[in-house]
Amino acid sequence: MKAGFGIADITPRLGVQLAGYGPYRNRAALAILAPISARALAVSDRGRRAVVLSLETCVTPRGLSPRIREAVAARIGCRADDVFLGATHTHSGPAIGGMFGWGEADALYVETLAARAADAAERAWKSRSEVTWSYGEAPCEGIAVNRETEERFAQFSNLSERLDPAWRPKRPAETDPVSRVLAARNRRGRLLGFLHHFGCHPVVCGEKTHDVHGDYAGLASLELERAHPGAVAIFLPGALGDINPCVNHREPAESRRAVRAIGRRYAAAVERALRAAKPAEAPAALGGISREAAFSRAIPKKAALARRIARLERLFAEPGATDYPWKGVPPLHTRGMEMARLQGLRAVLGGFNGARAPNPTVRLHGLRIGPVALLGCGIEVFNSLQAPVLAASPHPRTWVVSLVGGSGYAQDAAGKRRAGYANDFVPLVQGELPYTRIHEELPRALVRLARDLSRETGP
Repeated sequence: MKAGFGIADITPRLGVQLAGYGPYRNRAALAILAPISARALAVSDRGRRAVVLSLETCVTPRGLSPRIREAVAARIGCRADDVFLGATHTHSGPAIGGMFGWGEADALYVETLAARAADAAERAWKSRSEVTWSYGEAPCEGIAVNRETEERFAQFSNLSERLDPAWRPKRPAETDPVSRVLAARNRRGRLLGFLHHFGCHPVVCGEKTHDVHGDYAGLASLELERAHPGAVAIFLPGALGDINPCVNHREPAESRRAVRAIGRRYAAAVERALRAAKPAEAPAALGGISREAAFSRAIPKKAALARRIARLERLFAEPGATDYPWKGVPPLHTRGMEMARLQGLRAVLGGFNGARAPNPTVRLHGLRIGPVALLGCGIEVFNSLQAPVLAASPHPRTWVVSLVGGSGYAQDAAGKRRAGYANDFVPLVQGELPYTRIHEELPRALVRLARDLSRETGP
């Protein structure tokens, strides 16, 4: 099998709006804390071709993702469906669309992003050589907390305590406690690059920060690349839907201190996994399957939607109306949140075909590279949903990868019962209806994907 790695700069110019941390925050990029990149792995084996492409952006919107995959395919002569495209989910990268109010997408940046991402893939393709694969894991418990069970999302935890290298979460089983690597070396034993995989939101910083960077995962990749000159470190986010860094959403000065510290901590865990990596025991294999899946959604009556829209419109038409986004309480009912909700409801109503409600599909992409099966989905998976997938997968090593061509949440049963932000609000921010059984349907769909991939490539 041949493999190569490539990297291309996708750092935006100053002034573009950043994505994440709430709607209508007007977070213009004011400084570059660290450059952001598109990183690619290109693989070929017995006539098959595939690319893993990771962008240091918050999401890869459904409307933009096909353009990027097609640009890559045109450069290296593969099919667009052979491009496993994802985002690292940094909330300190440029807004590129997909969510109402979560940063205004800059047209010039979005228009050039596909070509810049394809540069990374082309460099990876041209650098291919025969490789051997090694796989390693290492403990990674000092990074994350489960934000659904941690008090107040861990936003007000003691900073010095959490940045102590000895700190550990009270419930590590509710997080992703392991970092994983798949590394490629050439025939001389030189490290060409590696994928690293871990489930935790890159949200160390907060809504008052205006720096461009890849958050803890991006800073870790840069540190790892400095430690291994010439190698490319590609971060693939795991089941991070309800997992936050132990320090998050802080004031700017605390954010900069914390993101550097947690980035170093995560880089050290990945480095330990690299040192522990052993040559792959499974036979080298390359194969991929992609499909679009529809999941059950809560379907309202059109008249009920129209009434909700009218109530929100009155909110913005009352005397004393303001565009200040923080007006209103509680936090999920600020003017910014309600504006995003209004836009989403209008989009949903406009998407009806007669009495038939819109139900956008979710991209699923399975890719087998050597000993590892990547099971990607265009949504943020809650941590507990990956356990049944890993247990039923026929592959020796399986990674559940979030945000492969899309955005949104796949919440677990407890998250659905809690309702609120992930279950009810975020779908509307994307102009979609809430899921009703995603906690049951997505794991089954990923297990089917894993089994179909196994039939294609072998166990």
